[in-house]
Amino acid sequence: MTDKKYEASLHKKKVKIGSFGFKIAVLYIALFMLFFISFWFGRFDISPKTVFDIFLSKIGLVTPYWEETLETVVLNVRLPRIIIASLVGGALSVSGASYQTLFKNPMVSPDILGVSAGAGFGAALAMVQNAGWLQIQISALIFGIVAVMTAALIGYIFARQEITIMVLSGIVVSAFFQALLSIIKTIADTEQALPSITFWLMGSMGRTTNKDIFIMLPALILSITILFIFRHQINTLSAGEDEAKTLGVNVALVKAIVIVTSTLMTVVSVSMCGIIGWVGMIVPHMARMLVGANYAKIISSSFVIGALFLLFIDDIVRTVPGVELPLGVLTALIGTPVFVLLLSKVRKGWI
Repeated sequence: MTDKKYEASLHKKKVKIGSFGFKIAVLYIALFMLFFISFWFGRFDISPKTVFDIFLSKIGLVTPYWEETLETVVLNVRLPRIIIASLVGGALSVSGASYQTLFKNPMVSPDILGVSAGAGFGAALAMVQNAGWLQIQISALIFGIVAVMTAALIGYIFARQEITIMVLSGIVVSAFFQALLSIIKTIADTEQALPSITFWLMGSMGRTTNKDIFIMLPALILSITILFIFRHQINTLSAGEDEAKTLGVNVALVKAIVIVTSTLMTVVSVSMCGIIGWVGMIVPHMARMLVGANYAKIISSSFVIGALFLLFIDDIVRTVPGVELPLGVLTALIGTPVFVLLLSKVRKGWI
């Protein structure tokens, strides 16, 4: 083989290894491995063989030899927690990537329009009334949607959804619901309600159940499917509204789609797990550095990176003996230095 043919062969291999498909495949393999490894973390010491055998027993390949408690822990405690952590991490990351593309701002996060503040107030309001977990989730969901609708309405009334006004509206709405939340915390019972509110606001996967999967999964699939269908229009919109209009893009419709789908993913995530910051801000930057600025590639890679990131953080939470650290605290501790590192590497023309 001549030198030129050898160099051409090496170049083809490098392109293939560096392709988008290869990168996504590696990420999903890593997620698949972490998914099963995550079953080994927790207060109950369960061997990897027992975990696999419990799953195989459900299809009749293994005869149960373990205590019923272990099966309950694996199937009803760790399985939903691992799945929800992956789905929430992916949802927040896709939502953050979509908002960053829409607002053309690398500092935007999924709660830019006040969804987290609204959901936090809704959850706290239910807690002071001694509501059950389902009622708390529903209240958080409703008030999260109300907050975003209020911000969008203010933006529409004053500037016909002009981006800057939308961001300012989100800040105003968030401040308003934060004030309401402070009032709720002031009047809450200091023995039960106030600790519950405080812990919920810091985020946790500890109360997730298998039922939550069947709520989270449809919302996530629907939102990502719609975003993927409109991926070309969203890509065009990221270059500027005037250019998008020139190319025939319905700007108002695309904006509404991004806001509605991103809000749906965020509010469902927050209603189940509380407020988990930084995931939706830093993960899209990781994805953008890995696959470039194409929106379809960004949301695809953001989902799997976000799932890996939050599942890894939750595994750390479950390894701490005697106490469950708030998930939002760890995401902030890890997310802030990572974000600083990413900022040092991201070029000015990041979008």
